[in-house]
Amino acid sequence: MRQILPAIKPMPRFNVATIERRAAVIEGVSRSRNALLNGDTENYDWDSGYTCHQLGTGAIIVQLNQPYILDSMRLLLWDCDARHYSYYVEVSTNQREWEMVVDHRGELRRSWQTIFFAPRPVVFIRIIGTHNTANEVFHCVHFECPVSEEHRGSSESLDLKLEAEAGAGDSDPLSVDNLLT
Repeated sequence: MRQILPAIKPMPRFNVATIERRAAVIEGVSRSRNALLNGDTENYDWDSGYTCHQLGTGAIIVQLNQPYILDSMRLLLWDCDARHYSYYVEVSTNQREWEMVVDHRGELRRSWQTIFFAPRPVVFIRIIGTHNTANEVFHCVHFECPVSEEHRGSSESLDLKLEAEAGAGDSDPLSVDNLLT
């Protein structure tokens, strides 16, 4: 028996991870429902305005209202002090088969994170924190996908996009040979 999936829409040019577009946080802890998707990137503090999970257990999972072809996402890690986080992100269309799109487990990251990857169908996004320099909880304030045109041109975004493109093909466009030609 064939499984019938909804049609996959072409890559959107707008944030599809919003409450208005019926995206939802289906795993993670927050004082206010869907704080991660409400678009507020300024009103957060020690007690509210973020979604979190305990390190070593659980995750933050966002479900989009339908499958989309995506190539990027952006998230804001809680940054009200000097702490840093390590994390990775996986995507899926069915919550059974997950593909990792970024692995920052061996790095210390903070504040805004812009992530590019090879285009693929996505319904579920799983953000898994693995380290926090201050305590045992991973905190995320905001999530959006895909990355807006406004943020695709930043130097940080360009570096990450080149890394994603390098991983998508057989040859490394950042290799010395390719840079010299």
